[in-house]
Amino acid sequence: MDDDLTDRGAQQSGASATLHLTAVDAALAARDVPGALRAWHEAYGPALGGRRWESFAEAGDAYLRIARASGSPAGGILRARDLYLSALFRASGAGSLDGVLRLASAFVELGDDEVVTHSLRIARRLAGANPDPEIRARLDTLQGL
Repeated sequence: MDDDLTDRGAQQSGASATLHLTAVDAALAARDVPGALRAWHEAYGPALGGRRWESFAEAGDAYLRIARASGSPAGGILRARDLYLSALFRASGAGSLDGVLRLASAFVELGDDEVVTHSLRIARRLAGANPDPEIRARLDTLQGL
């Protein structure tokens, strides 16, 4: 019973975060960077309260979009990196190979080679000794970037 309540709460937090992240994009489309940042802060709370790696990854993506729109993308990299690290920890703990690979791609975009290497180690562990050809190709592509 408690697990059902916890899962329902996590789903509601995820839905709330998604709603606020949609507001981030709407504000950015209107070139309202302060409004986007306010919406991002509203999304960040539910992401923290949830257990989903996706919420942290989406919050990191949104923060980078805001930083780029503000004209100072370098300022957003550290915050996005922290969010992506939290997402990586959660994806790894959940055994989500897709999540770990998605986050490895995010770290490639940030130019964080050390965490890319760490992410790929996690991904290889999750993929097992004989990953299917699609997973092997994704790992090889990320390794080569």
